[in-house]
Amino acid sequence: MGRFEGRFAGSRWGTVSGIPGVPVAEDEKTSKPSFEHLRTLLMALSLIAYVITQLSDKHPTQSKVLLGFTLFLFAANYYPWLNRQIARWVEHRRDDAVARNAFPKFREFVHRFGGFIDSRMNDTLHAIVLQEIVQRRADANVGFKLPNMDTWHSWWLYFWQGIDRQPRTMTELHAALMEFHSLVGTYTNICVTQIFEYLPANVRAEIPPEAKSSLNSFQQRYERFLGEYSQFAKSLSESRPALNGLPCWFSTPKPLS
Repeated sequence: MGRFEGRFAGSRWGTVSGIPGVPVAEDEKTSKPSFEHLRTLLMALSLIAYVITQLSDKHPTQSKVLLGFTLFLFAANYYPWLNRQIARWVEHRRDDAVARNAFPKFREFVHRFGGFIDSRMNDTLHAIVLQEIVQRRADANVGFKLPNMDTWHSWWLYFWQGIDRQPRTMTELHAALMEFHSLVGTYTNICVTQIFEYLPANVRAEIPPEAKSSLNSFQQRYERFLGEYSQFAKSLSESRPALNGLPCWFSTPKPLS
């Protein structure tokens, strides 16, 4: 420890630029807030003086000087805050512009997903498993049992109707993207991967060739949908800071061999 460093150790004095032995009062740390308070006080006093001169109507020149000084202090005091507010407003406008442009394409993906869980269609995963596998077997093999498709269709229908009622802002778009990812992800993990990934080898061997062909056709359509939506979500996540970290990927099932 140097001669000066030891002298000031333990005192209320610090160092300047990290150089030991050069004392600086800790009060200097609060000089900036104190200066801001002083500006506010001067602005208030200047405004009061301006009002007094206006009421007296005897010092028009001094009144104008005080008014200019007050405006100067006001601008100096609140410019950083106003600048931040304007920047925030501009970013908010840019976010909402991206959201308005993205909503129509997003709505198309939501509509496309509905086709995979529509009970009126005969090419859905549930329809293929039921009509081409389960109903043609004498036993009810639990390996081919899927959760009720109405669970996802009801969720999807409510979501589909809801996005048309929402304002097309970044806040609403972000929430809708997150919910849709959850909807697609749970259907993929609970239904699709159960048939294409988790069937035991002996059960998979019992799938008729016609049914396997239908399942692989479904897999190709579904994989294409997941890939295109993932690219859309990834592009959005990179477009604005508000969408950073948006989930983009899904577990993609492989075709049956």
